[in-house]
Amino acid sequence: MNEYDVLNWVLGELSRGRRVALVAITGKEGSGPRDPGAMMAVSSSGERMGTIGGGDVEKIIVEEALKALGEDKPRKLRISLGAENPPPDAKQAHALCGGVIEVFINVLHPKPRLILVGGGHVGKPIGDIGNLLGYRVVVLDTKPELANTERYPYAERIIVGDIPLELGKLELGVEDIVVIAYGDPEVDYKSLKTLLEKDFKGHAWILCSRKRASWMLERLAREGFNIEEYKSRIHMPAGLDIASDTPEEIAISIWAEIICEKKKCEKPVKTLSII
Repeated sequence: MNEYDVLNWVLGELSRGRRVALVAITGKEGSGPRDPGAMMAVSSSGERMGTIGGGDVEKIIVEEALKALGEDKPRKLRISLGAENPPPDAKQAHALCGGVIEVFINVLHPKPRLILVGGGHVGKPIGDIGNLLGYRVVVLDTKPELANTERYPYAERIIVGDIPLELGKLELGVEDIVVIAYGDPEVDYKSLKTLLEKDFKGHAWILCSRKRASWMLERLAREGFNIEEYKSRIHMPAGLDIASDTPEEIAISIWAEIICEKKKCEKPVKTLSII
């Protein structure tokens, strides 16, 4: 197993929408099991590829990699391998090498993906803006005249058919975002219900009125869903209140809220003006 195998595995995990911690030895003092440049990778589920020494050293590194994934922040780490005079900032490992290694753990994110339910008047600018922002775009609709390569030439995938059924077939990751903008109350409701049934861990935005949002929440509750579990990840009605009116303005309001959520911006959102 070499660095190529590690990086190839990382690319595979990222292509599935999963975050990965990529670990590399950046320095070594004295003896150690691997030299600078050695790599391994750890997924959020604890799966790993490659090795940096095995034993207690690797156990510590995996624990720190999972913490980095949980906090979504890279980190540096020093590990003493039984050194006689270990640095005070080094974690102690049960090892007899006698040296100290420095490790950098970087958190890698998959290219973000937008699952767009509804390719109509509002869906089109939502998809266009998502493409401009660097999102991979998947479009679902019931009508081929609304979901096709001419309207969405940048789409990674276009699916025409029964929307809740097709949505249920998709492998969704925590990094994915879903925007439901089809417009039919029953289809929108069943699409949202499908996400909850799939235990979707990402965020979803539903284009609807306040009245319809209340109706959907009440119906979900009647069908046994605990709405409290999803309050931080289900956004409806979708968008920030910027008095949007046209499809393009509505799309901007939704993307503004998506960006705000992704960047953990202050809420309620404030103007930057100093005047």
